[in-house]
Amino acid sequence: MTNRKTVFAALAALALLASPALAVAGGNGHSNGGGHSGGNGNGGAHGNSGTHGGSGAAHGKSSSARGQVAKATAETSTVDTKTKVSSLPKEKNLHAKLGRLNSLQRNVNAYMNSKSKKFAALQAFVTQSAKAKVAQAQLDALNSQLDALTSLTPDQIAAMSPEEQAALPGQISALQDQIDAQQEVVDAAEVGTDPAALDAALTDMANKPVDAEVTAWAQGVLAGKIDETAAAMQPTP
Repeated sequence: MTNRKTVFAALAALALLASPALAVAGGNGHSNGGGHSGGNGNGGAHGNSGTHGGSGAAHGKSSSARGQVAKATAETSTVDTKTKVSSLPKEKNLHAKLGRLNSLQRNVNAYMNSKSKKFAALQAFVTQSAKAKVAQAQLDALNSQLDALTSLTPDQIAAMSPEEQAALPGQISALQDQIDAQQEVVDAAEVGTDPAALDAALTDMANKPVDAEVTAWAQGVLAGKIDETAAAMQPTP
């Protein structure tokens, strides 16, 4: 039984090996009229031609792959170009929107001495804001003095001379009166320094629409100019 299986397996293997040879021989038989060695030689040549065809297919695949790489590279380049265009500095776009308001970056002396009618409203805003800043600083100083007197401990008061103790209530009362008067100065100085006044001043000077971005930029620039103007207004010690 085992010998039969072995024989059958061998016959099957021979049949498989013989099939390609028979197919080649049949093909050569038509061209060579049943030649033997020459037919077989040509059969080998045909086999090589098949290999060459495979090489051509591989070459075609290689060309296709190169084409896909080139396409992907072109798409990447396009994306990079778009990215570079869309990432232009925001400041450049902002300054294009500012128009005449770019001149707000002038020095503080130009603010205080400008004769331009277009700049007059912003000049007034900066000057008034500086006055309000100075007035508020004076009010803060008075409040600090009052806090120092009203926060004295019993031990600190006991350490004072009788004259100082007797003068303490009057000093507190006088400081409170000064604070009340200074608060009125602050309130008056703050008129014309609110956001609505700034918007009106910017609109009066601008030659382009004033939006939230432009207003925010102007507030940042003007804050420094107001500080400089206020410093110039402070009395010399």
